[in-house]
Amino acid sequence: MKRMKKHLKAPLSFLLATAMVAAFSFTTLAALGTNDSVDATADSTIVFQEPTGTLTVAKRDVAINQQPGKVGQTVLNGSVIRAGVDSHAVVELPQLGQAEYGRLTESLLTLTPNSISSSMLKCGSITLTLQPNISGLVKIKHIADVGVIGEHRDVDVRVMRGEVVVKYGQGQERVMRAGEHRDFDNATEVTSTGDAMFKVYCDEDHIPLAFLGFGGLIPLALIPAAVGPGGNPVLSTLQP
Repeated sequence: MKRMKKHLKAPLSFLLATAMVAAFSFTTLAALGTNDSVDATADSTIVFQEPTGTLTVAKRDVAINQQPGKVGQTVLNGSVIRAGVDSHAVVELPQLGQAEYGRLTESLLTLTPNSISSSMLKCGSITLTLQPNISGLVKIKHIADVGVIGEHRDVDVRVMRGEVVVKYGQGQERVMRAGEHRDFDNATEVTSTGDAMFKVYCDEDHIPLAFLGFGGLIPLALIPAAVGPGGNPVLSTLQP
């Protein structure tokens, strides 16, 4: 009997040790699986979080999505930014750069983790400052509607840093580098691949003198070409 107990003692010890190892392994795997799920959720939150900006300058008549713009407010992806007569707006975009808007400008701001796009809905001026490896785009929706008065349809492009590509005319392209300034007929878009600063704006001749001089005090009667039915100034709006 004693001999049988001795023979059973070794197998039982082995089985007990094996069971303990298995239990520990299952517990460890379960814990790792839980941590992986948490990490995956955290990673997905980081990856899919939309970039936003902050309105740091809102001079005079500035609106975000048709509401008065206030310094410090958050600017979301897809916002429409408008700067009125003698107005100025700046949106700081962490990790991306900056978008700046001059008078009589309306623009749709679209953001991704590696790009800034600002479409011209009313012209205006748009200046984009891009961090390295961040692409930028200013798209003119309908060149025939650019400008405020007259038939002259020039859009000016000025490059302060880096390099841009201007598309214009019938499928034509021109590369511009820092220090260059040129006006284009029928420009459709200006793009850059990053580490750049460039400005896209309408010829000053398009803007009525009443909006430019002496705080808008020059009578509109002196510039009848800029006045529509009922004596209202004609401001060209680009349709998206």
